[in-house]
Amino acid sequence: MRRWVAALLVGLLSLLLLSLAVPVSASDGPPDAAAQLLQKYAPVVVVRTQASPCSVGEPYLPTVVQSVLGQPDVVLHGPGGVTVAAPKATDLAGKGDGWYLDLPGNPLSPGCDYDAWFAKVASGKPAIVYGRVTTDPDHPGTVVLQYWFFWVFNDWNDKHEGDWEMVQVLIDAPSVEQALTTTPTSLAFAQHEGSETALWTDEKVRRDGDHVAVYPGEGSHAAYYTQAQWFGKSAAAGFGCDNTTAPGTVLHPQVVLLPDTPTAGFEWLSFTGRWGEKAPSFNNGPTGPNTKTQWAHPVTWQLEQGRPSAVDLPPIGGPAVSGFCSLTESGSLLFVQFLDSPATVVGVVVVLLVMLVLVVARTDFFDNDDPELDRTRKAGQVAVGALDLMRKRPGAFWVPGLLVVVAVSLNLALDQWLLRSRPGEDLGDVNGIGSNLLGVGLALLASFVLLPVIAMAMATTVEIVDALARHAEIDARTAFRRVLVHPGGWVVAISVYIVVTLLASSWWLLPVALWLMSRWTVAMPATELEDQGARAGLRRSGELTKGRRIRSMLLGGFLVWLAFSLPSGVGAVVLLLTGWPFWVTNLVSIVVAAVLVPAASIGLTLLYYDLRQRRAQPQEAPAPVGT
Repeated sequence: MRRWVAALLVGLLSLLLLSLAVPVSASDGPPDAAAQLLQKYAPVVVVRTQASPCSVGEPYLPTVVQSVLGQPDVVLHGPGGVTVAAPKATDLAGKGDGWYLDLPGNPLSPGCDYDAWFAKVASGKPAIVYGRVTTDPDHPGTVVLQYWFFWVFNDWNDKHEGDWEMVQVLIDAPSVEQALTTTPTSLAFAQHEGSETALWTDEKVRRDGDHVAVYPGEGSHAAYYTQAQWFGKSAAAGFGCDNTTAPGTVLHPQVVLLPDTPTAGFEWLSFTGRWGEKAPSFNNGPTGPNTKTQWAHPVTWQLEQGRPSAVDLPPIGGPAVSGFCSLTESGSLLFVQFLDSPATVVGVVVVLLVMLVLVVARTDFFDNDDPELDRTRKAGQVAVGALDLMRKRPGAFWVPGLLVVVAVSLNLALDQWLLRSRPGEDLGDVNGIGSNLLGVGLALLASFVLLPVIAMAMATTVEIVDALARHAEIDARTAFRRVLVHPGGWVVAISVYIVVTLLASSWWLLPVALWLMSRWTVAMPATELEDQGARAGLRRSGELTKGRRIRSMLLGGFLVWLAFSLPSGVGAVVLLLTGWPFWVTNLVSIVVAAVLVPAASIGLTLLYYDLRQRRAQPQEAPAPVGT
């Protein structure tokens, strides 16, 4: 009899706990109906594949909060210096302002620390999503399914410990039971400070049966509907470029039912503090789900803060788009480094500014007294003289400019055609880009074909400048034909570019790259104008730069930056400040490059003249002792 009574009491207690573990107050249906509904529409999560630890790709999976709770190296900090080591869910209950979790690592300088730590605490654990059934008091008659993802670290343009993201599904039904037999109407995916909405029947919604596919941005975990690179220049859309491109790893997270109120094991739901270390600016740890607008007013949040689409970038963005993504990432990382170590960053910037001021102060920029081109010049006069010659004789350089425009435009169009979308059923490679190995290979080949055309444009410019220096009339087309007949100059230009770029891609070979660059700065004009072979041209450049290699390297580096980096930067600024289409901003970059590539080539030619004249001048004999 006693055993029967005990069993009855245990059963009643189990039913009571189960009733508290699901939001029965949010719907009229029984707990098992809510669980069935959440399981039926549980999302599929597709993260960018990470081939090896600390490499490109998403290192984190959505996980349970218990992954960070109870860990000996996690600390809960409170007001007045209060600390709780290895905090549990009960330690977080009711804590608010001034309380925050502190994971092991420095969010402003994460390195690979969080990647390695997550691999340790989550080893062998499946991906998890917290599911919740609720309603909105301002919009009765709608059942809302919310899926909350907890990520250990946000590693994007902003960097912070802890990251809560979510998606939700709306079903027009008066109860959970009726929602089980009713098709959903719409969705909302949280993205940074806003959200992107969609009808259930929208083409952009990818599904595996009734399971919606969610594509988190690498590092930011903002939720997107498909694979692409995403453009944002606002707080709602994020400032920078989110990446969800293939290849992707398809996850089927287990659903953990989330109650509306804290219950056993979910005491952390009443925690309104921060789920990560306090840090300056946008790197502060975030607050949890119950502090968000969509927790209490999900439908209102979707209607008021949702936007119908996000802006996706083409597989090959072009110079302006690539420049924008690079600038926002580099600028954000520099700002984060400043927050982490302001003295170091300020010190480096001050040193660079002092060096720049000294360089500017020690050189002249304008020297209009001597119209001759083949003569010595100071570094500033070389840079300004190149732009001045472009200004005075713009028509003389139309062929090199046209070559740049045609080459870059055709290369961009060809790459986009080769990597065009080939939609398939694979959720891990929706657009078929990753499986299009032939297209990827041809796109890379097309990029290498671009190099000879740009190099020919530079060599043609050298020929035109030399004709002007000799006061000989030369047609731009004639100069181009000479370059085609005598390919030494542009072949050397390609060789130097490839060797220096490959070496500079590895930090420990960077000194070698800089040394070679200092020797080979004028290899292209030396080879082109002295009719030498490639090896002889490289040797000749080494002779001419001897004793002046630092000056040659700095000036040559500036001219290369002028030709190949500044056009993208100009396009990126135009993209940021205007609402122009991507193709227009790319066109701006291309037109700027059509001016600056010849200008940089003129500068290298003037530097070659300067070094040649200095090398030819007899060295002054030392003055006799006593005079």
